[in-house]
Amino acid sequence: MKILSLDTSFSFLNFSIIEDGKLTLLHYIDNNKKTLESLPKVFKGLCIHPEEFDAFAVSVGVGYLTSLRIGVTFMKTWAYTLRKPIVSFQNLELLAENTPIPYPRIPYLKVSNNVFYQVFTKEGKSEVKLYKGEELKGYGVSLKIFEGVNLGSEQFFHELFPFSAYGGLKAYRFLQENPEGENVFQIEPLYVKPPV
Repeated sequence: MKILSLDTSFSFLNFSIIEDGKLTLLHYIDNNKKTLESLPKVFKGLCIHPEEFDAFAVSVGVGYLTSLRIGVTFMKTWAYTLRKPIVSFQNLELLAENTPIPYPRIPYLKVSNNVFYQVFTKEGKSEVKLYKGEELKGYGVSLKIFEGVNLGSEQFFHELFPFSAYGGLKAYRFLQENPEGENVFQIEPLYVKPPV
């Protein structure tokens, strides 16, 4: 099975190819160009053709809503028109699942002036929340670019975290048990609206 996995949640463009459960390509570029402008050009330049894939995976956030919408729409269109399965993934869940630190784990990401987080324990997870200065106990985990923000009593920062690679591998495992994938019409960007 060959999966194309895409993450457009931040200013960088990140996609991966997973073949039979193994990462075969990781592409990460931070060129500060608009997602809609760069996505087709990059795929064309690397000779990536949607019909060559058995399935697709896409990030639904958290992240910048406009770029997430573009990435989600792009991948949903390919999945729908080619009649191939699609699986969505959430960035905060990937950070929590793929960071070997003790529980509770508090993955967080900064989007504009807002910080969004979840709390993961051995028993489960909270909903995605907007950080309002509350005291959080546990290990905060995020990207190095957000190290000025500290949630939790301890910190762990990833220099680079390829959301598309982890999301593609998660999609591969999901498709082993659910070969039809998710309902393409129900995949939408994760939208957590800050209070007005």
